Amino acid sequence: MVALLPIPIKNRNIPQTRLDAQRQTNREVLNDVLRRVLQPLTCIQHPSAETGDYNVLCADRNFRRCKPVLSAWLTVYREYSDLHHLERHASFWCECPKNELGDYVNPDNQHPLGDHKLYRMLSNANTKAADAELSSRRVHRGFNVFRHIPCIVCDLPQPDLLHTMNIGMLDHLQKWIFHFMKTRERLDKYNEISLSVAAYHDLTPKNTSYEEVSQRNGKEMKEMSRYLLGVVTQSVRGGKHAQRPIFNRAIECTRALLEFYMYARYKSHDDATLSYMEDSLHRFHTFKDVFLLGRAGKKEKAKANALRMELVKKRKVDEETNAETWTPSKKLCEMNAWRVYISHAIDISKELDADFNFPKIHLMSHWAEQIRRYRALQQYFAERHEQAHKTNLKDGWNASN
Repeated sequence: MVALLPIPIKNRNIPQTRLDAQRQTNREVLNDVLRRVLQPLTCIQHPSAETGDYNVLCADRNFRRCKPVLSAWLTVYREYSDLHHLERHASFWCECPKNELGDYVNPDNQHPLGDHKLYRMLSNANTKAADAELSSRRVHRGFNVFRHIPCIVCDLPQPDLLHTMNIGMLDHLQKWIFHFMKTRERLDKYNEISLSVAAYHDLTPKNTSYEEVSQRNGKEMKEMSRYLLGVVTQSVRGGKHAQRPIFNRAIECTRALLEFYMYARYKSHDDATLSYMEDSLHRFHTFKDVFLLGRAGKKEKAKANALRMELVKKRKVDEETNAETWTPSKKLCEMNAWRVYISHAIDISKELDADFNFPKIHLMSHWAEQIRRYRALQQYFAERHEQAHKTNLKDGWNASN
């Protein structure tokens, strides 16, 4: 069965209440289309589907006993959330709490898988208690066709190297490193070294620094992973002895995530490579706090700016109060102390409010188990499908009227 799913327009610069209402409408339309397409396979159409085979009308107009095996296509995280009727920042594999998405998950102590049969029962109950339970599990109430099909819904999503790593975690890592180098006054050296990387074999020569490019594609991020560790290591060389521990943590965190990415790209695995992969993920979580300031979002930055304004006012009051008693050298010393204090207070404010609780960092904890079940992840690499867009769609559209 093939269906063209509706693609909603992008919503920008509209009130949050209207945005939430439009998203709800988009989910309902998408689920209604899927219901019409997949209705012949649902338990509603065939009540015996959950217990065994059932009669299905085939293309030759004959009924046959079938047990359909449902598979899914590769897509981005947000579309998986809409397809499964989940809220944002909810894992489509397990019921990991939102405030634990950024924590390391021991392979032997994974969170329970999402129970879509329970979601269906709670949605059908249509009570306040059921709605509260769905909300606590970050699941939207209402009809979802996948909960009525005889399959394990959590097995439908597959790991995607392109969207989760290339333009996902590697892009996040690049942003964290950029912020780290900027705050440590190493950005100019970092840009100089990264731009000096020579074109070698299939490496593309770099003509622009990181901040000069608004968006990078998966191929560029994959190339960057081959030399990023060397660039970071050389950028933090030298400096004061007190800076070495934090520089070493930045190097170790970068190395760990890049190692995880390299292991994930293996075309074959054994117990040893999977143990290396899990160890690199563990080391990444151990050292990732060095980039915590780079995780400060709009709310955290707004709160830090408000704190800065308040401290600047206190500094002015202190300066005016002691204007007659401070000597020029004393004033210079006090202003330097205030500057250090304000900078330190801003960093603490951002660190207290920032976190690593976003879905893609949690999805990596499931990859080793996915490899054990479905083999190498290269077979789910969406890059080849994205490249097919150029010849199958874009070239034809550009050649048309």
